Parts: sequence; C-alpha cells; structure tokens
Amino acid sequence: MCLIAWSWQPRQSRCLLLCANRDEWLARPARPMHWWETAPGTPAVLAGRDLQGGGTWLGIRRDGLLAALTNVREAGSRPAQQPSRGNLAARFLQGLHPQQPKPWHAAGVQAWAHELQRHMHDYAGFNLLLADLRRGEMVCVSNRAPIVDVEPGVHGLSNAALDTPWPKVQRLKQAVAQAGRDDGEDFESLLARLRDPTPAEDSRLPPLPAGMQLSPQWNRGLSAAFIRLPDYGTRCSTLLRADADGSIHVIEQLHEADHARREFRWNWRD
Repeated sequence: MCLIAWSWQPRQSRCLLLCANRDEWLARPARPMHWWETAPGTPAVLAGRDLQGGGTWLGIRRDGLLAALTNVREAGSRPAQQPSRGNLAARFLQGLHPQQPKPWHAAGVQAWAHELQRHMHDYAGFNLLLADLRRGEMVCVSNRAPIVDVEPGVHGLSNAALDTPWPKVQRLKQAVAQAGRDDGEDFESLLARLRDPTPAEDSRLPPLPAGMQLSPQWNRGLSAAFIRLPDYGTRCSTLLRADADGSIHVIEQLHEADHARREFRWNWRD
C-alpha cells in the first residue's frame, strides 16, 4: 500500500472505516484479494498476494485482525537479498512469529510489534499498521520511527511517518472524516476519491529525501492519490468497514493497465 486513510473509533458502532490504494510496478505479478488457506486453528485471511515476494500489502482475518503496509520513501536501491516487507503483514495475519518459522502465541498487537522491533532493520523502510478489532487495539510500527499506539480519530499514512501531511494524505483524511459525519456512508464517493489523479501543486510537493533523484513528471505523478506513470501506478483500491457487532464489509477495485476496472465485495459477521 502507498496511501491509507482511516477513521478509528473502537468504542463506537462503526469502529473502523479504512480506504487504501496499492501502488506498484505494473509488471509485478500479484493476486487480488482472496481467502488464503491457513494453518489448522487459524482464522481465514482475506488479502491480496504479491506473487514475487509472497507477502501482502493489506489483509484482514475473519476474527478481525488487520494488517496494512506502506513503504518508506528514501534514497538508494533496495538490495536484492533483503526480505520482502509484505511478508511481515502476512506473518501477522497468519499467526506466525515475526521472524522465526513458528506460531506466535503471545496475545495483543503490541507484543507482536515489539518482537518485530528486534528484527525489523533487516528490511527496507516500511510502516506496518496492525489492529485487533475485537480488542480495540491498533499500533503503527516502523523501522524508521518509534512504535505508535494509534489513538481514536482520523489518520493517514503514505510513504512517510504516520499522519505526515502530504497533500494526498490530507485530502483522503478529509474524505474519510466527512463520511464519518454523514448519516450514511457514500462508498462510491470514497472510492472515487481513491481514483483521483489530481497531483499536488508544485509548491506543495512532498520533499525528496537527501540523495533521491526524481524527474518532475514522476514527482508530480506520485503526489496524486491515483497514480498513472510509465510502467508504474495504482493497482487496486480497497475500502473496509468494521462495525462493533462484528460485521465486516470489504470492497476491492482492481485497476487494469488498459484502464478497465473490476470490483469484488465481501461481507461477513464475526
């Protein structure tokens, strides 16, 4: 994922409303959201799958565990031997230890996040949002910033630290906040916001990390919520709502290279 905004209200009737875009190289193979086979005794996982690295960028378990991943914008190329960051989200959802090939038995997202801290510098820069909707717990763990307990409210995350006010993050947060004030959510309006190709004004473009070189075309293109650049762009958009009664609703829209769009929906009650 490269853009996420969400309203987190763990003590309200609708505890989570989350919108997200995944941006990636168009040639990188991936499966859209589907139910993963998991180990016996582990609740099923609904997530996309990166067929090159094996992990995922966004997923939710049938019992309400959620993980979402963004990369951190930084200079330099990623060494080929570094492990895939998407495997961290997948391991959390599958109930596995952050690093070792064994199940994880400790309770709570905080415990998993702190265990991950011991190993996370093996990875290129990332932000990993973890939540247990049953317990009302949410944290953001990164190997470029301290662990954050996510407080109730509207938050956003892209390729920098939590709530960094990049224009596209701010615009999507505003849309999510407005949806929370409306009597009924307009999901189509939120999905349309995720498809917004408007770049930031040049004066408001996010600063580049020291040593990072981007052409003006790419710098502007990456500042939009919906990205369409040569060989790179927004691959899918996801909207997820979770209610206090255990109901979970997920919509995913796939954006094909030829501008066609496919949509899938899932609903269940924990």
